[in-house]
Amino acid sequence: MIKVRIGGWAGQGTVRAGTILGRSLAIEQGYHVAQQRSYSAAVRSGIAYSDVIADEEELDELVIDIPDYLLIMYQNTLDEWEDTAKKVDSLIVDSSRVKQLPEISGSIYEVPAGKIAEEIATSKAANVVLLGSLAKISGDIDIDALKRTVDAEFPEKYKKLNIEALEKGYEEIC
Repeated sequence: MIKVRIGGWAGQGTVRAGTILGRSLAIEQGYHVAQQRSYSAAVRSGIAYSDVIADEEELDELVIDIPDYLLIMYQNTLDEWEDTAKKVDSLIVDSSRVKQLPEISGSIYEVPAGKIAEEIATSKAANVVLLGSLAKISGDIDIDALKRTVDAEFPEKYKKLNIEALEKGYEEIC
């Protein structure tokens, strides 16, 4: 089973990243998938997140208490979820925006996703950079499946830069 929570500030693409991940796991990799998303009522204000659960068997769990992978795109989100972060196996943060990290028992991966995305074209692709890193860290999420999903989900003018964002995020993890 794969349990992922992607959190950030509304407008950073956390829900979009969860949708890409969920569709990739379901359509491209054949997993059974459930996704839950939440965002504040105010546009571009407040914490937004997306939870994705995937398993080869039918799901009997639809809510994540503690994710295996926690992707964080904004410092305030990590501050709010510090107790959860301390319990995860892997904490993946956008080190361009998250500077204060808690001590955790799992692994911490600092990925300058915002900086990488800006170098490609736009900071709006930071969410996709983190998905590329997640693919490398997890070993269960296929980077090529993510690329095919991005190709299917984005308009033509955004496909190339988002595929590059995936690749750069994947390469960032040693």
